[in-house]
Amino acid sequence: MVHPQVPGILFTPICPHSLSFRPIILPDCVEYGILVPDDARATAWVSFDGKKRVELKRGDYLSVKISKYPFVWVNPSGEISGWFKSVGECLHWNFRTRQKPNNKL
Repeated sequence: MVHPQVPGILFTPICPHSLSFRPIILPDCVEYGILVPDDARATAWVSFDGKKRVELKRGDYLSVKISKYPFVWVNPSGEISGWFKSVGECLHWNFRTRQKPNNKL
């Protein structure tokens, strides 16, 4: 999870074939590229924000950089804590289900 006010690029491999592929956060000033080698065994697929996927064929190169038109984050309460509260409610942080008493003791 990355707070909306953190300027950067979140790069997340989907269905990686190795545990060494982990999500990373890159600074907003970085431009990086992804190349499918000419001798790759197969093509690759890329998805942007989980939407429509695109096939990358051998020799294809993809350049990634942050947009000069940033996404506008609207927080109706005007507080940063609203994001944490929303995430906390979705993930049930600090939530404990009330247990039934154990009468067998």
